[in-house]
This record gives sequence, structure tokens and C-alpha cells, in this order.
Amino acid sequence: MAKPRKQKSDERGPDSSGGVVLHQKLCLSVDMERRMIFGHTEIQVIPSEAGHIGLHADNMTISRVLVDGELAEFEFVPHFQPLEDEKRWCSVSCVNSAADAASSTYMSSLDDEIVPNLLIAWSKATNSINEQESQHDQSNVGNILPNSLGENGHDGDHFDKNVKLIRIDYSVDKPETGIHFGDNILYSVNQLRRADCWFPCMESSMQRCSFDLEFTVDSNFVAISNGNLLYQVLSRDVPPRVTYVYKLSVPICAKWISLAVAPFEILPDSHNSVITHMCFSQNLSKLQNTIGFFHNAFSHYEDYLSMSFPFGSYKQIFIPPELLTSSVNLGASMCMFSSEILFDEKVIDQTIDTRIKLAYALARQWFGVYIAADEPNDEWLVDGLAGFITDSFVKCFMGNNEARYRRYKANCAVCKADASGATALSSSAASTDLHGTQSIGFYGKIRSWKAIAVLQMLEKQMGPDSFRKDCLSDLMVGHKYRGD
Repeated sequence: MAKPRKQKSDERGPDSSGGVVLHQKLCLSVDMERRMIFGHTEIQVIPSEAGHIGLHADNMTISRVLVDGELAEFEFVPHFQPLEDEKRWCSVSCVNSAADAASSTYMSSLDDEIVPNLLIAWSKATNSINEQESQHDQSNVGNILPNSLGENGHDGDHFDKNVKLIRIDYSVDKPETGIHFGDNILYSVNQLRRADCWFPCMESSMQRCSFDLEFTVDSNFVAISNGNLLYQVLSRDVPPRVTYVYKLSVPICAKWISLAVAPFEILPDSHNSVITHMCFSQNLSKLQNTIGFFHNAFSHYEDYLSMSFPFGSYKQIFIPPELLTSSVNLGASMCMFSSEILFDEKVIDQTIDTRIKLAYALARQWFGVYIAADEPNDEWLVDGLAGFITDSFVKCFMGNNEARYRRYKANCAVCKADASGATALSSSAASTDLHGTQSIGFYGKIRSWKAIAVLQMLEKQMGPDSFRKDCLSDLMVGHKYRGD
């Protein structure tokens, strides 16, 4: 096992990734009692000539790394350096200096998280895997080793000499970020650069790949993840465990990989077999009352964009608010919400807000997850498109008055923020320089509302039909062609 070391200044830089990810596979087992996940991930990469690759990994213990079935040398660089933070705070003498130290620490953390911190060198992978088998305890991961792998952990189908297959065995014990354990529940969060806190990956918006996902849980739990559920395997263990196997064929960024494990009640949508809703048993009646409209939003988006849902299936999960760290967690083909937004048949005033929240999260599947910005300066456009088609749903199913009233309130907020000195949407100061935090909090809402206003002005200039056909439809077709 490699020891953590302090990162040198000349090693810092995003160019140290050294490869392109083609495909990633996760095989994990969940221990709810010990609050632990363990297993391995396999990553197929096209390597650079550097002879190494840099991945992102935090909050975990890495036991071994294999490259094409051979033991590889690796160096693990923790992003969090407590000694550096202590030096900053030693100079604090007043409120102003404390604010400066906090800002410096925060900006330094954002800069550090961009840099890959798991460095794997395959050019030095000379030790045979058989030499390490006697040293490595496989009692934790042996029961989830996929059948497609040989005895040495190498994929028998992997034959392209230009592609490296990297396998990383690791565990995450009592995680505090990225993925959370609660009472009878485990769920991931899509906070900024937190996917690498529960599985090693290349966490960059420019790195998109397909995923195979396998999660083994106790038989009284359900594991919900991205893509289509292919099958379930019941083990012969005592007590028995179940492995849920998912496949996500559409390339996405690692940050959109999600997992939720709990004793969920599952409610298939009565109008659309692609949609599934899940919650805890105490909220089942509210769930049935809340989601009756949802197939309308789903069909409206498909018709408006002239494109079927890109991920094959969509899952909505509602979790009690006391167990959640954020009210919405978006992932590819799924989204987790607070159960606070569910309502029974006696409630009227909450209906509109809940429906718009669910419709907006669905719109983000097309614009945000499936279609992502190539550059940070263009992220405002993707956010605006998601809000724009959500506005079209409001107008179609809730009436012009509701749509115009919400548009008026949003435009007033944008004007007030602009008068206070809000930055332009596409400037580096409003995107790249903020390291992704520009989409967080109230400022993120202002950016989204302003982006929607820009698109609405463009629609008015071009005409609704021309905007829909020449902009949105061509965008969807072009992205699909590029992905194929």
C-alpha cells in the first residue's frame, strides 16, 4: 500500500491526468452495520505517452492497483493537508485576518481538488499479481468478483494494446462526505467534486464514459443506481445478500453516478413503464398522490425536444429530510428528493411548487447530465435550457398566468442583482475563476433565471417554431450524432 505524501508544487496541474477514460466499472459491497463500502473499480483508459495516469480519490483506503493484470506502483496524495491549513490560521490576529485566512483556505482547497491525486505508473508494473496474492486479504472482495474477470483480475475481453485496464481495490470506512450512511439508508450526493470520495475516477467535465455498476447489499435492502437494471443475483450467504447489476450505456461525467440503498417501497408509474418512483413505506400514500401528473411532464419534454428520454429509465427517490444533506441530489437517470415535497389529497398550495421542482429535475436530465457544457464559460447556457423547457411545461399545464407571474418575479430578481453588480454570464470571472461554485446558492439561481431570460428573448426574436426547430431540435440531434 502506498503511503500518502505531500504534493510538490511542480506536480500541480490538470495536465497530469495522462489519459482518456473509455469505460468504468464499479463492483461494491455495502455493509450497513459497519457503515462501510468495499470492492473495486475497473477503468479502461487510452494512455498518454507519459507512462502514468492521474485519478481523483479521497476519503478511502486503497489496498492495491493492477494495470493489465499486473501489480502497479501508485502514489496517493491526500487533497487535505492539515499542516498547511494550520500555518494559515497561525497568523490570525483579528476578524479581518480570520476572513482572509478562511478565504485563502477555501480557494486553496478548490485549487487542490482539481489536481489528480492518485498517480498510477504502468511503465513500472513489473511485479506479477501472483506474487501479491499471498499478501492480499480478499475476504472482503472475493464474493463480488465478477465472472468476466480471470483469476488474476484481468478482463478476458480486454485485448486492445492501445487501451490499459486499471483495477483499484479499495474501501471507504465511515464516510463523512460524498456518500452518507443514516438509519437504514445509504445515499450519495452530487456536491461539487465529491464523487471521488466514494470511488476513484477521473472527475472532470471533459471526461465522459459509460458505466457498469454492481452493488451487493443485504436482502432486505434495495440498491438504486444509474442506468437500466439488468438483473439481480441472490447469494447463498447466511444471511443472504443481493447483487444489483446496472448498465449505463450513455457516456456521462463521474459526478453524475449515484447510489441509494434502503428498504424502499417501489411504485412503477401507471402511465409510463420507463418511470419508477420510490420512497419509505410511511410516505407511500403521499407518493401516489404526488406523482400522478409526472408522465405529462415526461411526454411533454420528449415531444418538445423531438427526442426520447436519453437514459432508458428514470427513477425518483424520496427520502425523509432529516436523513438528507441537501433537498435535491441529481444523477444520471435518477434523482433523490426530500420527502417534504410530497403531499396528500388535502393539500392544494404545495402542488404547483412540487410539480415544478420535479419537472425541473427531469429537464436537467437532458440539459446538464446528457448535454453538458464543454467549457465552464458555457455552463450558463445548459442551466438556462433546463429552466427554459421547464417554463414551457408550466405554460402548457399550469397556464399562461402562472408562467408569466413566475417569469416576472424571476426577472425582477435578476434586475435587482444586476444593479448590485452581478457579473456577466459567460465571463471567466463568473464561471472558470469560481471553480464551479457559481451554480451554488442564491447566486446560482440568479444565473439560471438570467440565462432563461436570455433564451426567452432569443425565442421571441426567432419565433417559437424556429427556435424550437433550428436551435433545440438541431442541438439534440447534433449531440446524439456526436455521442454515437
